[in-house]
Amino acid sequence: MISVLLVDHALENPRSIRKLLAVSGNDFKLTCVNTYREILEGFRTKTYDVCLIDSAADNGLKLFLQARSLGYTAPIVMVTSNDARQAISAIRNGVADCLIRDDLSATRIEHSIFSVVGQGRSISLQHQRERRYLALLDNSNGIFYTHDLTGNFTSINRTGEQLIGYSQWEILEMNVLQIVTPQHRELVNKMIQRTLDAQTQTADQVELLTRRGSKLRVEINTHPIYREGKTIEVQGIAMTTGGRAGRGARESRRLPENVRS
Repeated sequence: MISVLLVDHALENPRSIRKLLAVSGNDFKLTCVNTYREILEGFRTKTYDVCLIDSAADNGLKLFLQARSLGYTAPIVMVTSNDARQAISAIRNGVADCLIRDDLSATRIEHSIFSVVGQGRSISLQHQRERRYLALLDNSNGIFYTHDLTGNFTSINRTGEQLIGYSQWEILEMNVLQIVTPQHRELVNKMIQRTLDAQTQTADQVELLTRRGSKLRVEINTHPIYREGKTIEVQGIAMTTGGRAGRGARESRRLPENVRS
């Protein structure tokens, strides 16, 4: 069941959300608030799947901004007048959907609720997966990093910070070649070029230079990251190894089609 917080300032209007939903036969768990105190308490509870702001006083955007300032993160749908500027302003400020007063119907309201709640749950699930993925990376024994097409770092995990000795903020100001020993920079540069030119996954053993000046032997695996069919970044995984560094290219293979995004 979807729980709905309805901010109802338009009850006297014959086309109010509450009146339309009352005869729709929906199965929503509806909580209606109209006083300022009740509205603030509703925003603070943060337990609703969606909030509908139905205001005849044209203060819907003000209430939306107040909800966000109180930490209310669920999607918010707002009823607006038949004024495109008002609807555009609401969407630009982050309102999930706008319903035009003159076109209000129970069907339109229900469709909007199901749509924004479904999208919100999908985004929430994606964020949960991203947090779990980042937690796995941060607790990994390997160095996970990304860099742009010219080798400038765009991210690195916590293990990488600890092993190399630079903070993430420092790393993001550096190029990958700056943490590679001089004798292996040409090799790493060739690995990057092979990855970009041939769209291949590459692997080789190299030596990294830590902030303290010590050498760290790792095996680096790199592969391209795609967006809309274009390579936008390179992801690398560096695992520590006790073997001899710099043996030359060990692996170069074309990625299967289903790996590309």
